[in-house]
Amino acid sequence: MDQRPAYRSSASAPATASEDSCKDSLRHVIESQIIPRLLEATALVQASNDAQTFYIPYEGSPQDVEAFAHSCMATDATTSSQFMDDLVRQEFSIESLFLNLITPAARWLGVQWETDAIDFMQVTLALQRMHHITHRLGYEFQAPTHLAEDPKSIMLASAPGSQHLLGLVMVSEFFRKAGWQVTLEITNSERELIHAVANEWFDLIGLSAGLQEQVHGLPSLIARLKKLSRNPNIGVLLGGPAFMGQDHQAHNLGADGIATDASQALGIADSVMQFKNPI
Repeated sequence: MDQRPAYRSSASAPATASEDSCKDSLRHVIESQIIPRLLEATALVQASNDAQTFYIPYEGSPQDVEAFAHSCMATDATTSSQFMDDLVRQEFSIESLFLNLITPAARWLGVQWETDAIDFMQVTLALQRMHHITHRLGYEFQAPTHLAEDPKSIMLASAPGSQHLLGLVMVSEFFRKAGWQVTLEITNSERELIHAVANEWFDLIGLSAGLQEQVHGLPSLIARLKKLSRNPNIGVLLGGPAFMGQDHQAHNLGADGIATDASQALGIADSVMQFKNPI
């Protein structure tokens, strides 16, 4: 489920339909996961505006939005940070930078991906850099208190060292359509994953590993995630290419289950929830 689509290939009709489905799924993730979290960041900045000295509203043009998006795809990782630092030094409000630059830039990436103007790795890289910039500008996500009647929630992420967001995009669609509240964590550093589970309530974490080498580091990562999670009874589900045809035992890795496809992941997730929250 984690193979990348063939870009601009002379693929058959089924392959083209599959690629279109991937594009639709990515657009949904950008619109329903990434952009809302940027807007939540804006709300937090608004709440702390008394301490902020930057009040000039930023009204970015389409050319500005495109330029920022391109800076996030640049080979030099500092290009996008310098782009944003220049605007901050001009005393534009952080709130307006979220609303009128980062958010439309994320949408622009989705459109460019749909039209084959950029490839999936460029989209992934740019979204990761936007995510880091958002945190650096002072964003600390504060989730509301978890209520029993809330929908089941899961954070999906790649294990540190993995770069296969596409499979997670497809898995997220299965969970979303089954009524789960899904957060797709686009960064995969251990620090960012721990930050996410410490600040937001999740019922489950889904980690995808692409290589066998990444499996060896999972027990220590899972132990830290469970220890520092806002939910003291959080479950962990594993999947990805590293587990295909391998005889790994979930309990040996500190996890609650291992899935080899999206449908199986959903079934195991429901079973884990029933076990951890018996009626």
